[in-house]
Amino acid sequence: MKKIFILVLLGFLQVNAGDWIKESIDLTINSRFDAAQQLLQKRMDNGDSSLAVYFYYASVLNSKMTHFENQIDEQPFFDALNRVIDKGEKQLDHNDLTDKKAAEICFFIGSSYGYLGFYEGKTGQWFSALSNGENAYNYLKKAVDLDSTIWDAYLGLGAYKYWVSTKIRWIPFVPDDRDEGIRLIMKTIRHNAHSKYMAIHQLIYILLDYGRFEEAADWAGLVVAEYPESPFMRWAHSHVYMKMKDYPKAIASYKTLLQLIKNDPNSNENHRITCMARLADMYARSDSCKQAIEIKDKIVDDVFYRSLNDGGEVQRLVQEISERCQK
Repeated sequence: MKKIFILVLLGFLQVNAGDWIKESIDLTINSRFDAAQQLLQKRMDNGDSSLAVYFYYASVLNSKMTHFENQIDEQPFFDALNRVIDKGEKQLDHNDLTDKKAAEICFFIGSSYGYLGFYEGKTGQWFSALSNGENAYNYLKKAVDLDSTIWDAYLGLGAYKYWVSTKIRWIPFVPDDRDEGIRLIMKTIRHNAHSKYMAIHQLIYILLDYGRFEEAADWAGLVVAEYPESPFMRWAHSHVYMKMKDYPKAIASYKTLLQLIKNDPNSNENHRITCMARLADMYARSDSCKQAIEIKDKIVDDVFYRSLNDGGEVQRLVQEISERCQK
């Protein structure tokens, strides 16, 4: 169920709240987490106590922890989300709210529950993760029922519908809502919401899961054109061609990704070594064993690789490359 929460949370990017939101999103996509955090902290220091600013502050911290694969910012992340939920639920008690304002509040509450569900799922707290995921869906559904023009909410709703459908299709009488999920995500994309490119990013993985590879490739080309310096977007692009077994294009994309990672001051060493392993694997699968072995040997000699002892993807690929290129 982990993938559900990873994807649902990416729907939670509000529109119609000011250019600072887009700026924070762009900085985060390009892994400039400190700059995004400083942008939002400055707003708070200048008196902005809105649900939006605390929600986006939490979203940056979440992306930062996900990128670096740590829990360093866990407490301020929880503090910001709980502030949004508590303050938002109190605001909903006011009787003078317009539907539009109530919808916006529901959006932020649902979005915050979604981040909590994602984080809990990532850390193995499945019961609370499922509960918060359901809370997220219910608040987001209420938001669009009150105001159908909150286009960013459709990404969260659509991703939830798609991934839940893939997990429970075996249960009798449960509808297959995958197409409905895609349709909802397309609303976010077509209405040019702030989360448009995050929606496209998640649509790529959904289309791959659905077996619609050519469509996924088209969208992947669009996101790397919009964010050419983003390792985050390039990972999706590389993954598409790996899944398609289009090895020349996969090799070209992973080479670009590797250079982006090396140039990134906020790079994660695990990302670097994983990218090298996947690039070597693509060479091996395309019968270019000389290039594959050259990269594999660099991995084996790498200080970071030698620190790994978890038997994960990189170690598995190193073994498979050695075996494949000895045949």
